[in-house]
Amino acid sequence: MKSNHKVSIGTCDPGMVSGSFAFAMMQLSAARSNRLGSHIRIKGSGLLSKQRNRVVKHFLDTTDSDWLLMIDSDEQLSIENFDKLIEAAHHTERPIVAGLVFAAFDVGWLYPQPLPAIFMEQENGFLPLYKYDKNAVFEIDAAGTGCLLVHRSVLEKMREVATDHQGKDWCWFWDGAINGEWVGEDLLFCRRAKQLGFPIYAHTGVILPHLKTYWVQEAHHEFWQHNVAPALKGRSEKTFDVQPDA
Repeated sequence: MKSNHKVSIGTCDPGMVSGSFAFAMMQLSAARSNRLGSHIRIKGSGLLSKQRNRVVKHFLDTTDSDWLLMIDSDEQLSIENFDKLIEAAHHTERPIVAGLVFAAFDVGWLYPQPLPAIFMEQENGFLPLYKYDKNAVFEIDAAGTGCLLVHRSVLEKMREVATDHQGKDWCWFWDGAINGEWVGEDLLFCRRAKQLGFPIYAHTGVILPHLKTYWVQEAHHEFWQHNVAPALKGRSEKTFDVQPDA
C-alpha cells in the first residue's frame, strides 16, 4: 500500500460490541492515526447484507479514503496485524486482502468446529482451505468479511456496472440460493469482484481472534479430566485436579 493511502474501518453491529474489540480499535487509532481515515459504524441487526451495503455506500459517498477495511465487531485486530495487512495490499496487484478469521459451526459435538474463512471455488461450491501455508500471502477465490481490506476502485467498479434491478446503493452485497444451495453475501461479493478482474489474496500471518460462545456442560468437564488434564500433569505450576479415573 502506498505510504499516503488512508484506510477507513467499517463495522456494523446491533448496538453493542465486545470490549476487547473496542479496546483494540482504540489502541489502533492512537498508534496509526496517520494511516486511518474516518471510522464507519452502521447500527442494525438482521439482514447483514443490507448493513454491509450501507457501510460501503457511506465509505464511497462521505470519505476520500483509498481503502475500506471491513471488520466484524467480534474480532480483535492488533496493531501488528494491521501493519502486516496494509503492507501486503496493493491498489492494482492485490486490491483485496483478507486476514485469517475462523468461523465456528455447531456439528453436534462438545465444541464448535473451527473453519478458516478463506475459500477456493470448485464445481460443488466454495470449499474452505483447511490446509494452508502459514504466514503467507497467496491468491484465493473468496474470503469472509470478518477482516477484508478492499481498495476503493473495486467498490466503485461494482457500482458502475450495477444493474437497475440492483440499484447503485445496494449492489455490493446480496445473498441467496444458487443451484439449490444458500450462498452468503461475502462469497458472492468475492465472486463478482473476481469476475470484474480483481484478484483476492489471503494473508495467513494476519490472524484475528473471533469471539464465540457456547454452553459449558458436564461433558466438557469429563473430556478435560480424561484427555487434557493427564497431559498437563507436571507441566505447570498451576493447580489442577488431575485425578482421572483409572
